[in-house]
Amino acid sequence: MEYTKDQIQEFVNKYAVNDNLTFPTHFEHRLDVISSKILYSLLREFKPKTCLEFGTSWGGSALVILKALVCNELPYKYIGFEKEDNLRIDTLRNITHWLTTGAANSIHFELWGDITRNLHKVPQKLDFAFIDPDWEEDIAIWTYENIIPRVKKGGLVQIHDWSVREKEGRLVYEGGGYKGIFYFIDRFERGEMPLEKLFSVWDWEEYRNSSIASSFWIKK
Repeated sequence: MEYTKDQIQEFVNKYAVNDNLTFPTHFEHRLDVISSKILYSLLREFKPKTCLEFGTSWGGSALVILKALVCNELPYKYIGFEKEDNLRIDTLRNITHWLTTGAANSIHFELWGDITRNLHKVPQKLDFAFIDPDWEEDIAIWTYENIIPRVKKGGLVQIHDWSVREKEGRLVYEGGGYKGIFYFIDRFERGEMPLEKLFSVWDWEEYRNSSIASSFWIKK
């Protein structure tokens, strides 16, 4: 089911371009333009209703997700988590700014702190999960055990910071040293990760220098 770069571009043209998606530039965030367009377009295509994001950082990815959910014109539930108080406040401020500038009439979202202390707030069944923690090994293990199982079969998953490519039949981590990414790689290579790759920007040379390694997956 893996998409080619041309197929992804078709989604981007159909949704991000046609919807005139604007990239938020009035604050610092870590979701690049390429990743934003792909994320938005896949959310428009898959139309998830129950959505989870952690961590939200400054809120750039939260804005992209919420814009897609609003444009889908379907009932939705968005729940975000950010354990750093200052970043969580920034996320709320930037979402509120989007509303007060007339970019949206209303949105529906929840925003909480440390997800590991608030698992009871995560729905049992998720249509979409955006995974971008601090990537220590303990949070990767916790995510594997507590969040991945809650994603429905056929649900969409974004794993951020996935600067990983397959070489000679092995997954090679090229863009960092996060222990949590190594843990996920090990789960994939053991055949224990129930995710099938849709698209990874790190697989494409022209994207690697301008993207923070977003990857998109489907729950098997």
